[in-house]
Amino acid sequence: MKTLLAVVEAGSFAGGATAVRRTQSAVTVQIRSLEAELGIELFDRSKRPPVLNEAGRRFMSKATEAVQAYDRLFYGNDEVPVEGNLALGVVPSVITGMMPKALVAMRANYPHLHVQLSMGHSAELVTRVRQGSLDAAIVSDLVEGSAGVEWHPFLREPLICIAPPDAPLRKAEELITTMPFIRYTRHAWVGELIDAFLKRRRLQVSEMMVLDTLEAVTTMVHHGLGVSIIPQRRLIDPNALAVRQLAFSGTATYRTVGLVHLPDNERVTLAETLLEELRKLTSGFDLDGPSRRSHPELTRPGPVNRGPSA
Repeated sequence: MKTLLAVVEAGSFAGGATAVRRTQSAVTVQIRSLEAELGIELFDRSKRPPVLNEAGRRFMSKATEAVQAYDRLFYGNDEVPVEGNLALGVVPSVITGMMPKALVAMRANYPHLHVQLSMGHSAELVTRVRQGSLDAAIVSDLVEGSAGVEWHPFLREPLICIAPPDAPLRKAEELITTMPFIRYTRHAWVGELIDAFLKRRRLQVSEMMVLDTLEAVTTMVHHGLGVSIIPQRRLIDPNALAVRQLAFSGTATYRTVGLVHLPDNERVTLAETLLEELRKLTSGFDLDGPSRRSHPELTRPGPVNRGPSA
């Protein structure tokens, strides 16, 4: 079972063989023997390299628990270590934003905790959490399907207007209503939030395209094809494309990012460990009142601000 965990962590039989210091053929024999003992196949061998099938993914939690119990029995470790496999769903704007920083910290602090990432929009990820194919998910604005799940918000990001670096020096509302508008898809909950914001403010836009990732939206704006509304990234990527960021007048509208999981999931502790790391990363931004807020003054002439890649 330790060999199985090594193969899954490495992503291949060859990588697992290196980790356990055995030949690849020896590892293949071990996995075949384990499958024969269980009476099931754990891997889909039609793919290269082979990947866990559904039965294999279900068995992983049992294998992890067995290895942990063995280690505690023979090494006298009374503390339950933070280790195992966490199947985590993440919305695209987070997987390319704060998630890499969180995973680096997790790897340094908990080397035996392995996070398997899946990407999708919030509604899809929450459904998968409820069905049990994901242990937890990082989503934005939990607005529906929340019955029976636990929701742990840890960050708020205000909606802002982004415009090309050479856009006219006007207010955000003027740019949104006079320049071509690049919309983030309504299929995402943050897209619904943006649509509701436009309707509430009675802002009429000339929609020219609809895109399903915030990165794509920002890229189009950077190249001068229009303006858009996106959540302002709190953890800025130094390599992000240059766009102008403008705050809207009046009370800000926020998207809320949080972690969701079933209360009885057996890997709740692992999810909460990840949540702790995410809260450390975002500790400078108070959930009830972010420490840095956009101001209308950003529309004044000055250096181009590097906007979020969302």
